Amino acid sequence: MLRQQKTNLFSITLVFFVCLSMTILFSCSPQEEKDAATNEQTDTTDKPETEQTVITQAPETETTEAEAKPLIEAANAIAVIETAKGKIEFEFYATDAPNASKNFIKNASKGLYKNSSFHTVEELYIQAGSDFVDETLPFEKGEQALEKGVILQIAKEDDANVSDGEEFLICKDVVELESDFTVLGKVTNGLEVLDSIEKDDKIVNITIRERDTKNTDTENNEESE
Repeated sequence: MLRQQKTNLFSITLVFFVCLSMTILFSCSPQEEKDAATNEQTDTTDKPETEQTVITQAPETETTEAEAKPLIEAANAIAVIETAKGKIEFEFYATDAPNASKNFIKNASKGLYKNSSFHTVEELYIQAGSDFVDETLPFEKGEQALEKGVILQIAKEDDANVSDGEEFLICKDVVELESDFTVLGKVTNGLEVLDSIEKDDKIVNITIRERDTKNTDTENNEESE
């Protein structure tokens, strides 16, 4: 009887301690999770904030091709007149017509001759240009003969004392002019294209390239020999 009572007492005591341990365990776990969550919210010293870098692009500036590239010096330049019938190339009389040469190179480099036309085609000359600007230049009349292939800038008006800055004339044969003019240059390649041009034929574009100095030196050496 006594042993049975001791056994029952021991069982009750064991159950009591097991229940007490489980109660303590379950009561601590929520508190620990709560404390951990609180610490995670309040402790910001160990986690530096990520700084956002904002990149501001500089405003783009529009530049024309003429502004982006330096103009070729007239003494070392060749103008290439592109047409549907071929190309006409001419060199500038840079010494006799420095202002007219530089002006033509500037306008061509800006693409202002694109899609203009040969509005006048006569037996002795063809004339082209555009009204893209209303500019005039002082005459720089040279002593060159007005023969086939010579490029001219003529007077803006018959009684004017300045030449038309955008108009030019190419001689198809020997020409005699009563008005003043500027001798701009002479055709070096494409005389057969010059002869084939008809009224209202379009100028696709006029570009400026550097003169081939090697060929020029060879020609000069052959002439000296």
